[in-house]
Parts: sequence; C-alpha cells; structure tokens
Amino acid sequence: VWVYRPAPFLLPGIDRVAGRLVTFGANWPKHVVATVESIVLGFAVAAVFGVAGAVVIVYSETLRRALTPLLVTLQIIPKIAFAPLILVWFGIGLTSKVTIAFLVAFFPVLINTAVGLVQVEPDLLDLARSIKAPAAWVFFRIRFPNSLPYFFAGLRVASTLAVIGAIIGEFVGSDVGLGYLIVIANNQMDTALALASILIVSIIGLVLYGAILAIERVCTPWAAAEGGLQAMV
Repeated sequence: VWVYRPAPFLLPGIDRVAGRLVTFGANWPKHVVATVESIVLGFAVAAVFGVAGAVVIVYSETLRRALTPLLVTLQIIPKIAFAPLILVWFGIGLTSKVTIAFLVAFFPVLINTAVGLVQVEPDLLDLARSIKAPAAWVFFRIRFPNSLPYFFAGLRVASTLAVIGAIIGEFVGSDVGLGYLIVIANNQMDTALALASILIVSIIGLVLYGAILAIERVCTPWAAAEGGLQAMV
C-alpha cells in the first residue's frame, strides 16, 4: 500500500482498517457474539458426535461397515454444496450456521479419536484379558487415556474448520455475524470493514485454538513431556 498507493476500495492501508475498527464501534458486539456462538456450538456438537461416532465404529463391526462408506462420502462432498440446502431446511438463523460448522468440523474428531481408541499397545490389552477386566474398565483405563492425544489433535483441526463452517453459514444465509458483515462490506465496496471483520474472525479462531492447546496440556501432561523429550533428542 505504501509503495503502490492502490485505491482504498481495492486495498486499504492499515490506518484505514484500524480506523474502521474504531468507527464501527458499538456495532461490533452483536456481530462478534453471533459468530462466536455459531463457532462454539458447531465445534461442541462436532466434538460430542465425533467421540460418540468413534466409540460406535470401534466397538461395533456391523455399524463400522455400515457407517464408514457414508461418512467418507459425506467428507468428500464439499460442505459449501450443502449450505443452500441447509438454508432451505432450517431457514436463516443459528441452526443453519451451527449445522454447517458441525458438518465441517465433525470428521477430524471422529477419525482421530477412533485411531486413538484402536492404536493401543497389544501387551496392555493382553494384560486386561488375563485379569478378565470388564469392557468398561478397559475403555476408561486403557483405550480412553490412550486416545486423548489423538482426540485433542482432532479438536485442534476441528476448531479451525468450525470457524470456516460458521463463516460459510453466515455467507449463505444470515442477517447478523462477521461473515454477514463481510458480504455487506463487499457489496458496499467497504474493503476496510471487510478486512477488519476478517481480522476479528482470525483472532476468534486463534483464541479457540489456544484454549484447546491449554486444555490439552492439562489433560495430557505425559504427552507434553514426551514431546519435550523428543524435541531434546
């Protein structure tokens, strides 16, 4: 911007973007809250259903054979292709945005958690069988703790995808939110407002990602210790 001096509607300078952040002032909270609500709810639903789905496909051969092709097909299809249909089914509002965020963020949690539940040291499972441990004990004492690093890896990916899904939902059908604000700003050639909205979306995504990292360090201290040892080696 300093070198080529483009027109402000093409690429505004940092000063113009900062100025738009200030002048938009009291209008920010309602849009930020709406977007955060969509992201968090979509992410939370994806986490719950992802874990539940992982447990189902790990422990039930029949359901794994039935659901895996459907889940893979669902993942292959671009989620934005569903957005107009979801808008028709659920209308303009929170439900549509949360549904799209859920669809985008669900698969990484499912796959990573399932891998963590399966990839257990055979000696541990042999030991559990030798003492005739019940299935619930094996799950909560062996499989579930083993899956936590994989689960949090899936959550980290899902957190970024939930942000994308929520913004897509606001692009397609919403009357509030930062995604909606970006569309309106583009229509009005208010590029500074669009960039300011994108900046806030990025900050929200970074905060969510950082929160997951903090929770992961608390819940899996052994994984953090192993990572530190590997880095030293």
